Amino acid sequence: MNPAPLLGGQLQGQIALVTGATAFIGRAIALELARRGAHVIVNGRNPEAGQAVINEIAANGYCAAFEQADLTHSDAVRAMVDRVAERHGRLDILVASGAGASADSPSFRLFKEMSNGDFDNYIRAHWLTRAFAIQAAARVMALHGRGKIVAVGTDAGRVATVGESFIGGATAGMMQMCRVLARELGRDGIRVNAVAMSYIWDAEPRWGPGSPALEGGHGKGMIENLRKRMLFPVHCQDIANAAAFLAGPESDAITGQTLSVNGGLSTPG
Repeated sequence: MNPAPLLGGQLQGQIALVTGATAFIGRAIALELARRGAHVIVNGRNPEAGQAVINEIAANGYCAAFEQADLTHSDAVRAMVDRVAERHGRLDILVASGAGASADSPSFRLFKEMSNGDFDNYIRAHWLTRAFAIQAAARVMALHGRGKIVAVGTDAGRVATVGESFIGGATAGMMQMCRVLARELGRDGIRVNAVAMSYIWDAEPRWGPGSPALEGGHGKGMIENLRKRMLFPVHCQDIANAAAFLAGPESDAITGQTLSVNGGLSTPG
């Protein structure tokens, strides 16, 4: 069940791009930004899945459009952002999500079992997808002297987790990049923050196979352990609420921060 509309929403008239928005967390973020008044650009690789999200947003009385682009290709991401800027004249919000848990992404793997190809895949999925989107969006935002950027990643970038050496390593690099960019891009009126998460109760894991010692069926063993250690359940809407807060005016005094939404699984400093 989606929350009720916000009359005179905090993001009224804002142009927001949500990458990886055709399912689960990205979808929830797109719906929440629309609920708060933004015109949402839904990004994904599958036009049919993207249209389903747009239809859902429109059915609730909000505005959205779809932009197809593979987040792992910088040229495609840059062209997408350029199309958005040309059509709307600006870009106010970027929420960089997606790619990290898609069906062609590697699952939990022990370091000793990984190949050089695995290293590249983890870095591209968990870090470079965010870097490509942020660089393209920041160029457009700087022209207007303002913007909000929110990067979504995993708490493995903050807490050492067995089986997530490169998931965590790549995400830690992404989060450090965001902290540096908060300083660099702040001069252009752009705020940069991150949302970190762990197990999400209503998001279906779609990874490829991982290490047999950790897996129990596409990481099921690790996922069950994470779930048991959580004090409170976390749903896609919880991540959407955090992203929307960092995209909205209530967070104008916040930049360069990472907000963990993990149900008490860990308390990183």
